[in-house]
Order: sequence, then structure tokens, then C-alpha cells
Amino acid sequence: MRVKWQVVVASAALTVVSGCTVAVGGSAAPVPGQGPVVKDVDACTLLDESQLDALGYETKGRSVQENKERLQTPMCLWNTKDDVEPSAILNVGYTTDIDFNEYIAGAVPKSQPQQIGGFSWTQYPSILADDCVLYAILGDKSFAYVSVSEPPIDKSCELAKAVVPQVAAHLPGGREAPPITPTGPAKAEPGGPLLSADPCAMLKPDQVAQLKNISPTGEKDSSSSVPNATYCLWDDTDGDQGQKAFEVWFGPSTPVGDWPGAKGVNPTETVDVGGKKWGIFPNMGGLRATCGATLPITDTSSVQVVSGFIGDDTKTCDVVKQGLPLVTANLPS
Repeated sequence: MRVKWQVVVASAALTVVSGCTVAVGGSAAPVPGQGPVVKDVDACTLLDESQLDALGYETKGRSVQENKERLQTPMCLWNTKDDVEPSAILNVGYTTDIDFNEYIAGAVPKSQPQQIGGFSWTQYPSILADDCVLYAILGDKSFAYVSVSEPPIDKSCELAKAVVPQVAAHLPGGREAPPITPTGPAKAEPGGPLLSADPCAMLKPDQVAQLKNISPTGEKDSSSSVPNATYCLWDDTDGDQGQKAFEVWFGPSTPVGDWPGAKGVNPTETVDVGGKKWGIFPNMGGLRATCGATLPITDTSSVQVVSGFIGDDTKTCDVVKQGLPLVTANLPS
């Protein structure tokens, strides 16, 4: 069996996702003496942003143009969002001028046809062990496919079948797309004692004086990257080198394992302060000279303390550890 067509898909699937191509308005007109102009197909238009978001994929895909000499259909590739597990690559292809029998080159179906979205979809083999590919033949030289790769094959097929009716709705003659149950864990609603507390109240002026090279007054702000989070920053007073600013973060809807830099990472040590166990993360998020400490308040809320030291790796977590007893004493009940 010839596998050239799947090599193209595999190599494209390994490409980092960027933006889709931009459709140009107007109608294609035939050139005198030639047949009708075939309009380019942009497979990125087969899923809209709301569908992609609900399915758990980034809303910007990478459009790949058709290459008939290599039997490569127009296709579009999307990566799953950073907070969605398992991570996967979604690949949707659609062509109106490639013969399916030539394209598939004798491959034997792996499944019985399934009626989804007004079309008959059949799984065919792939050279990628974890790639589940479903095809729908639309005409003599027209077909579409949906594939998902990277998770185990059973999960890939489950994810691909979830996408198929959404793609079908954008194909000629397809049925209306059904509602989508959003992928990934439900976001926690902000609540608990942190919701009404002030992170700047976690250090009193006389307590700040116990921390070397930290300004006495903190400034409160809200986070643009962590939903519902607020923080207080006490700037450092020793210039660009040495001690870094001291920060206390409140996450009223952030479970302790969901802070950036701590997600999927185990703390290197635990510090017990009056029965409250803080997890310590030197070089948090891969950032050298930055140390973080996290503490659960409820199952869906937590506190984070961040600081660091530039120029001496042995001091990275010193001020964080010095500050934990002070912050702990002021935490809301």
C-alpha cells in the first residue's frame, strides 16, 4: 500500500500551529479559452471559533494548501489549548478535485461506515499509530476527512468523532451541528475566604521590615493571566541585581496545582507553618532566580507567594521562606 499521502499528513501535523490564510472576496472568473476557475479550498473554514473553543482547541489553525502532485488535500491543523488534556493535534482536510480511490491507494477500511452529520464516515489506517482518520466521500473527486493524533488511538477516535458533526455542518449538504459539551474541566467559580480578602494585608509594615531589601508598602493589582486572581507586590530596594520583589497572590478560583509554573510539577520540598503545608518551587516555571510557594485554602482556591534572588542561586528561595510564617499568620480563616 502506498503511504505517500499519509506522510504528508504526518509531516504537516508536526508543524507548529499559526494563523489561517485569509479568504479574498469576490468571485472567480474563467480565463478565456480555459475551463472554469477552481476556487481554492481553505479547510480552516470548516470549524468556527466557537466550535473550536468548545472542543478544546486553539481558535487559530494552520492552513496547508493543496498539492495534487503529492496527493495532498487542502488541510488545516489545530493544537489543543494549553489547559486541555490529553494534548492532541486536530487535522481537517477537504478537496473538490482529487480522486479518493487514487488518494487512498488501496487502503482497507478499519471500520464500518457511520452516518454522522448527513454523511457516511469511514475510518482508514494511518502510518501514525496514534492517528485516527475518518473520511467522507462527497462526490466523484470530492471528500473530507477529520483526524486526531497524539493521544492513544482509542482516545484519538473519540476526539475525532466529536469533531466530525461540527465539520459536517460546514460541508455542502451537511446537517446542522449539534451542541457541544465543552472539553476540559469546568472552571471553578470564585469563592471562599480569599474572595473578599486583601493580599496587601498579608504583610504588616513591621513585618515587611523583617524581609531584607523589600519596600514597606505593597501595591495591589489584578491578574491578566489567572482568572479572578489578585496580588500585592512589594518592590525590591536594591536595584536590578540581588533581591527580587515579594508578591502575594490570591486565587479564589485557582486550585493549588493550577498556578502557572506549578501545573503538573511537584514541589521540591514542603514547608510546614503551623500545620499549613506550603509547596516550594525553586526556578518556578523554568525561570531561574524565581521561587514560588503555594498553599491550598479550599479545593478550588489557593495562595501563592513569589520572590527570588538574582546573582546567587543559593538564595533564590530565602526571602520566600522567611515570608511564609508572616503571610500565614495573616491569612483569612
